[in-house]
Amino acid sequence: MRNAPSVVSVVVLRARRDPLEDIEGFDFFHAVSGLPLGDGAGATLERSTSSGFVIGADGYILTNAHGVFDARETWVVTTDGRRFRAGIVGLDRSSDVALLKISASGLAVAQVASLGHVCPGEWVAALGAPFGFDHSLTVGIVSAYPRFLPGGGAGMPLIQSDVVLNPGSSGGPLFNTDGLVVGMNSMIFSASGIYIGVSFSLPIDRVMRIAAGFRSGTPRGHVGLRTQPVTPELGQAFGLAQPRGALVTRVSAGSPAEEAGLRSGDILLAVDGKSFDSQLEFEEAIGGARPGAVLALQVWRHKALQRVAVKVTAPTSDLPPPGAPVPAGDAARLGLVLSPVSATKGMPAGAYVETASGAGLLAGIEPGDRITAVNGIDVASSGDFDTALESIGKSKVVALLVARGPARIYIPVIRHDQ
Repeated sequence: MRNAPSVVSVVVLRARRDPLEDIEGFDFFHAVSGLPLGDGAGATLERSTSSGFVIGADGYILTNAHGVFDARETWVVTTDGRRFRAGIVGLDRSSDVALLKISASGLAVAQVASLGHVCPGEWVAALGAPFGFDHSLTVGIVSAYPRFLPGGGAGMPLIQSDVVLNPGSSGGPLFNTDGLVVGMNSMIFSASGIYIGVSFSLPIDRVMRIAAGFRSGTPRGHVGLRTQPVTPELGQAFGLAQPRGALVTRVSAGSPAEEAGLRSGDILLAVDGKSFDSQLEFEEAIGGARPGAVLALQVWRHKALQRVAVKVTAPTSDLPPPGAPVPAGDAARLGLVLSPVSATKGMPAGAYVETASGAGLLAGIEPGDRITAVNGIDVASSGDFDTALESIGKSKVVALLVARGPARIYIPVIRHDQ
């Protein structure tokens, strides 16, 4: 896989979310960012993983917005195992696109198709890190393009396929048979959050245009509308002779669209005298307008034409505000809070993790893990753990042998305070 070196893993530390919280985004479809690890009892932070791919040898990386939104720390792990702290250059939740930047050079760059157009029946392949299994390849065929989802963000046309995506896959590239990136994997249709046969990717040409806007500081136009295509049945219901335009489904409170008097049920037929046939053409006209421009819209309302002037603005920034740094916990213990010996009496030998933060959380240590060795030194208690850490000195990487259920695995923890 010649493109494999360009695909990265994205690791995020964020404030723990309520598992029942409705994260704003595509209303009826599950985004597939990494599942939080562990039950997190007593923890205030969680770790999640997703995928991304390099579009600039100087450290520019594309990923999904839902994977890094509200991140307290964002890290990128390259295919050769290097780990970089990442900055978020731009983030647009409505389109689900985010652009990251790391301090690196000479990175392998994904080969991107000039157009995101694909045909039903065409073979495609996804590369990413589902459930943290990095560089996992899945293949399938395009089921439909363009596909518009109910409640979908910003009128983005999607590539529907049967390529298997699962938590951790989002943000990774979708390749065609020439090895060119034609999409960025984004979500699945599922009631459980696990793949059941239908997945969706963002077309790469539109993703790249959004990323270019992030880099240049030129935001996409915004008026605060959600729309859907006008089908023949809907056109008949609203009294149109021919089904065309974009049907307004929601107007955001306080938005330019609300101030202009637009409402749900309006059908938008033209912008500045230019008629359009599809929802996609309308969304592109709005997105391509510069903030501050005033657009004249032709609106079909109650079976009559009206003209409405709406001012284009820049979307509200989705970038997380500067916040307090992620607590490192007890750095001497790699950010781990361990159960006292009195609490683990009669249990199998080891140091039991109550909560994880800092370097330990970033490495993937979970509450409930039982640590049985440090760099090959056996530990039978939390006291043994401290003694073993002291004996290895200022080693940059600490290898912890972790018992997690029936599994035993060494997890490398990188000390970031050195």
